[in-house]
Amino acid sequence: MKKLIALTFAMLFLGAGIACATDFTLTGSYYVRGSYFDNVQAYTTGGTTTTKTDGINVASFTNYDHELSVDANWKIDDTTKVFARFEMRDETWMGRSLNANEGTAGSALAQLDDNIIVEQVWGSHTFGSGHTLTVGLMSSGAWATSFQDNGSEAYRIKYVAPTSAGTFIGILQKNVEAGSITVGEDNDNDSYILGIITKFGDINVKPLFVYTKADNRTTTSAYDAITVNLALDGTFGNIGFETEAGYNDKDFDTTASTASTDYSTYGAYLNVWMNSGALKVGILGAYGSYDTDANKGHDFGDDFSAGGALIMGDDITFNGSGTDLDAGRLVAVYFGYAVSDQLSIGGYAGYAKCGVDNNGIWDGAKVSEISFNASYAITANLTYKVAAGTAQLTWGNNTPDPDRAVELYHKLSFSF
Repeated sequence: MKKLIALTFAMLFLGAGIACATDFTLTGSYYVRGSYFDNVQAYTTGGTTTTKTDGINVASFTNYDHELSVDANWKIDDTTKVFARFEMRDETWMGRSLNANEGTAGSALAQLDDNIIVEQVWGSHTFGSGHTLTVGLMSSGAWATSFQDNGSEAYRIKYVAPTSAGTFIGILQKNVEAGSITVGEDNDNDSYILGIITKFGDINVKPLFVYTKADNRTTTSAYDAITVNLALDGTFGNIGFETEAGYNDKDFDTTASTASTDYSTYGAYLNVWMNSGALKVGILGAYGSYDTDANKGHDFGDDFSAGGALIMGDDITFNGSGTDLDAGRLVAVYFGYAVSDQLSIGGYAGYAKCGVDNNGIWDGAKVSEISFNASYAITANLTYKVAAGTAQLTWGNNTPDPDRAVELYHKLSFSF
């Protein structure tokens, strides 16, 4: 299969200049990054008890990783197109990604043959009314701000309808297809999504409603879930803001003998900034509730990264989530400054407390970070970036606190 994909790309590159019925364009990006980690990954394991890597005297290490992403766009006419996105060799150089039978396709631990994936492939058509129908494998899991976002890909049928009242978006998302002649549709998992993008004065308003129905695939995973989000953003002179609030409710099948515990969580995020010439300064905060019965914190989202941190919300996460600051209370300040057309610098300082209430290591745990970055545009298509940060986690009980974490990297990025 991977050889077929490679052959297809070779044909695309060789045939790009051949006249045909479509307008074909190829764009993408590639980066190489070298990183240094000191006591960072010790934080990513663990859970709600003291069974935890202690993070004390953990060895430091360095590595290089890279990734190539290519977008292929076939414009059939002014209203119809087909799009595909390929990700290739997302891996740590000479790491375990080169060993057979480790990891899953497309991951950093994937074996070499499986390290080329088709991330997206979809087709769209815009009707005379201005409405657009898009079908296929496309991006999902993201809405409005990065708060609560877990971006990935999903099979969808999406219909976008612009109106005088705003843009309405309806989506049928196929999460699991397990239908057969014995179970019919009873084993499927589908999401039904309605989003609206509208405006009141200078404020953009973006509500989202998601209903997910997961049928009896197993005795433990059948559930109904509802997600409601509301996002606002706008600018007033040199002041800008964005905010998003969300509510998640998940009800498991109570007839299952080993049903999981139902839960409801909610959270909110606010970011306010000021622009003054080449300088941008801002302050942000986020809150996530905690459901004691289910030991479930509100999900800040894997894409949020504590609102721009280097370590918090990425390498240091709460409640053993491994992805973000679940049930956190976060406050941070940041800045960005364009020194010149080519050089820009930035900084971040944040503090978060875990809202878990279970008398374990996460109950009252705290983390703080300070980090800086600088980017230099060598050309319009080539950028060099450096970043450095340090963070300290303190447990909520008497477990000895881990050593301070340090992360640095430099990264060369190409775009075409």
